[in-house]
Amino acid sequence: MLIDASDANTIPVDIENKIIRYFSLMPERVITNIKNHKLEYDHDVLCAIEKYVAPNTAYDFYQELIALFEQHEMVCYHSTKIFDKNIIFENGLKTNDWDTYSRNIISIFKKLNVKANDIAEAIKIIKKQYDWKYPIIDREPQLCFYSDVGLLRNDMYAGYEQFCENIGGELAKDALKKDFPRIYRYLRENGEAILVKFKIPFIDIKNYDKDSIVYPFVTYFAGKYFWNYNYEIHFEGNTDKDIAPNNILEIIPYLVDRYYFHSAD
Repeated sequence: MLIDASDANTIPVDIENKIIRYFSLMPERVITNIKNHKLEYDHDVLCAIEKYVAPNTAYDFYQELIALFEQHEMVCYHSTKIFDKNIIFENGLKTNDWDTYSRNIISIFKKLNVKANDIAEAIKIIKKQYDWKYPIIDREPQLCFYSDVGLLRNDMYAGYEQFCENIGGELAKDALKKDFPRIYRYLRENGEAILVKFKIPFIDIKNYDKDSIVYPFVTYFAGKYFWNYNYEIHFEGNTDKDIAPNNILEIIPYLVDRYYFHSAD
């Protein structure tokens, strides 16, 4: 089954039943303590339940839930800017393995007619940032994702749309925006900003993210069970697996020119 955080109807019944049963077996005093919390915002639901059902206080429960989630797939999103979106339809989404990442960036610079010596200098700067961000002792490729478009922002703050600013993602931006702005402009001013909607087997999500992804689902049902409150499910996570082309569900143009796309910071 394909679980979509933005549509509670896609949550499998066995997962819902296990969560509800866990709540129903709580001691009466715990249920009373939870219900006594007054709700105004989603954060209030978390404050009410975290002492009793957060991942670090209900380890066995989360391991059982994770085993159920691992039987299903998740709808997720990845924000990016790309020179040719057809590449995603052809090749899917790739992790940031250095060999693949650097080869793609070099190819894009060449297509944009960047001089060879500038390409070499840019790659040197990006590699330095890569080695700092991903120390070799525990380096592994990764692909970041988030649950739904509700995590995009349209106010003064940056949401997951921030990764649509430039080709090459956060790594290229952090490396070049200040230290090599003349070349960074090629990555910012070209390409197409997109949101990639895809599906991923839950089992392919990094283990250290699994309980933090399950937690919002537990919180959603807590809101319903204790207060009939509609908590919004949001999460973020990582995988070290590439996303195959047949798992790409949709490519959505991101057309908002956010103010901070052009700032110096």
